[in-house]
Amino acid sequence: MQNTDQNDCEEFVRRFWPESGDLPKHEKLRKAITEAIIQGYWRPGTRLATESEWVKATPCGLATVQRAFRALVADGLVHRRRGSGTVVARFSRPLAQGPWHMRFLRQNAEESEYLPVSTRVLNRNITQESGPWTGILSGDENALVKIERIMEIEEAFSVYNIFYAQADRFPELVDQPVSKLHGTNIKKFISQRYHTSVHKVQHKMTFELVPKWVTDNCEWPDSAYAVKLNVVAYSFEGEAMYYQDFYIPPNNLTLDLGTNRWV
Repeated sequence: MQNTDQNDCEEFVRRFWPESGDLPKHEKLRKAITEAIIQGYWRPGTRLATESEWVKATPCGLATVQRAFRALVADGLVHRRRGSGTVVARFSRPLAQGPWHMRFLRQNAEESEYLPVSTRVLNRNITQESGPWTGILSGDENALVKIERIMEIEEAFSVYNIFYAQADRFPELVDQPVSKLHGTNIKKFISQRYHTSVHKVQHKMTFELVPKWVTDNCEWPDSAYAVKLNVVAYSFEGEAMYYQDFYIPPNNLTLDLGTNRWV
């Protein structure tokens, strides 16, 4: 196992510590270490310096260092074990592979088999409308791209999807002709075009009365109820990449919500 020491910490500070910015020191340290890991400055399995060495090499006190590393553990970037110190996590999957959100399992299949999904874009616009996505995506400061889609789960049923992201962060989602967004896996599109990957997702599920504009587009009966699955995807830096709502009608299929975190 490769080890680092105070000299390595000092080189890290020279290369990755931001010269300016209004972030608290614990956030600066967290973001700098995250960037170093992403760029391969430390290989998976590397044992990082001790807390006291970080204190000596950085402009951070002990409590600040501990707070930053607690956040890095929560992000899945490092492990902290008694007797082993702090170790860079081993990623078990390529970074470009992340969670799919509408993975319905085919019934009675001998092996796990997912139903094919096709998508059709109904509308795309730039908006600053407020909602639960506003604070998550800093929508009060930035214009958002909003994409509404119908997702056909094989021939079983339709799912209504609403996608939000910062318009200036993923401009190709704004500039692409709508016709080219039909059938696009947006998560893969973002990963390939912007070289940024989903690190973790947050799921929230409710069962509620469906808005009329959803029932009309999905040809569901008025006053229908459905599961609303909310998904927020986060990058390695802990920033929200996108916010989505999926309206899923009652059905007898199993939805795989398996969320891959690389550890």
